[in-house]
Amino acid sequence: MRRFWSGFIAFVLIGLLVGVLVLKYKHNLEYNAISVQKSVVEKTFLNYKKPVLEASKTYDLPPAYLLSLIVLESSGRKIVPQRYENHIFKKLDAVARSKQNAMEGITASDLKGMTDGELMKLASSWGPFQIMGYKSFEIDCDVEELQGKKAVMHGAKWININYGDQLRAGELKHAFHIHNTGRPYPAIGGPKTYHKDYVPKGLKYVAEFETLLAENKL
Repeated sequence: MRRFWSGFIAFVLIGLLVGVLVLKYKHNLEYNAISVQKSVVEKTFLNYKKPVLEASKTYDLPPAYLLSLIVLESSGRKIVPQRYENHIFKKLDAVARSKQNAMEGITASDLKGMTDGELMKLASSWGPFQIMGYKSFEIDCDVEELQGKKAVMHGAKWININYGDQLRAGELKHAFHIHNTGRPYPAIGGPKTYHKDYVPKGLKYVAEFETLLAENKL
């Protein structure tokens, strides 16, 4: 009988220990998730505060929006790899070969003499805002300038041309949707963004960056 009770007590103690470890593990996961979320905002603020404020002033765009967009598109990284999109390459290639009249105003004459490698650059998204390479025609810059020191200013120029008026009117919901899809937020139905939470996350980040900017008196 004594052996039974000893074994039972040991079993209970082990169960309690396992329970405590599980709760601690769950707490750590939740804490780390919050920490990672916070660090992305802080990292973006640290990496892009200065160029964003300069671009914001130049084009009269809300800095909290630009910072939030950088979080969504590139997680606030300073070095952002290009993201190649094969379906865009095929369209550009068709235009270059005169199998398609034009693509968003780009004609065969714009692509004349370009190699496949150069077309691939145009078919890739660049920099902290992940602007497509072929958009460089629209803002009159070299495609590789969409990353590096001038990336934020060039990206802000493109944003200003395409939906700057919506931003200045405070229509952030439309602005995020336009950046991701090329169209305003649908009047009926849900968003058409690649990730359904793209717009809600963006709006949440805007509130966080507005707080940071206010705290730093910027």
